[in-house]
Amino acid sequence: MRFDDDPKIPEGDYIPGIYNYCNRWCERCMYTDRCMTFEMEKEIKMEIEKEKKREKSMEENKDFWDQVNKTIEEAAELIDEEIPLVKDDFSSFDDWDDEDAHEAMREYKEKHKKARNQPLSKVARKYEKTVHQWFKDRKETLKQHYDPETKDFNISYTGIADEAVLKQLTESVEVILWYEFQIEIKTQRAFSSLFEEKEDPGLWKDFPKDSDGSARVASMGIDSSIGAWNYLNNKLTSEKETIKPIIRMLLWMKMEIEKEFPGAKDFVWPPKLD
Repeated sequence: MRFDDDPKIPEGDYIPGIYNYCNRWCERCMYTDRCMTFEMEKEIKMEIEKEKKREKSMEENKDFWDQVNKTIEEAAELIDEEIPLVKDDFSSFDDWDDEDAHEAMREYKEKHKKARNQPLSKVARKYEKTVHQWFKDRKETLKQHYDPETKDFNISYTGIADEAVLKQLTESVEVILWYEFQIEIKTQRAFSSLFEEKEDPGLWKDFPKDSDGSARVASMGIDSSIGAWNYLNNKLTSEKETIKPIIRMLLWMKMEIEKEFPGAKDFVWPPKLD
């Protein structure tokens, strides 16, 4: 891949900012043909695949790094000899001193800590740990098979041979694992954004609330996870007593997120275009 090439913006009928409130599961998305990020990432992946196939000799690599080192040395000489650094070169940053930076970081950490300590965030983290432990305890009966070459993922379960059931089990487990961490991440972001919006409501008045958008993504993950766990509950009859508490946890989170972020259910994404 030539890193000095100018990146090309793909052409197409894209929805502006559609990627801001997505679950990043492109393989399951209905809007990839309207998403610029998807197209750009696809181009990057194609270039990476080309790079993997391109054979490079050790001499070519050596020449490359020699050239990099040479440009670094030239830049250092330029700064030392031709462009001596003086304070005035950075006058535009005078209003942003170390104290301001420390204060901004302190405020950010406080909001982050406050968001992390919300009961809903704590339960979401508990859900993560519960899911991880549940699958770990069943690694001998509910086996996950992943082929890195084909990217195929499937599930096998002791005592189940029906291919249709195994296919649905695979898809359900895939959903659960996809949202396992995302629910807590989006929930915490929703609270952090909510605190910022309350602190300076005028700053965000002309924009969709990030708190509602993030809560919406978390809520969608919760709903999908409830459906997936319910399928496991119906098919893995010996696991009903271990799955029910997990579903209760998700239902509680669903109820709380709707209470904390009532605008999330009305958050429209992708936005409707005129």
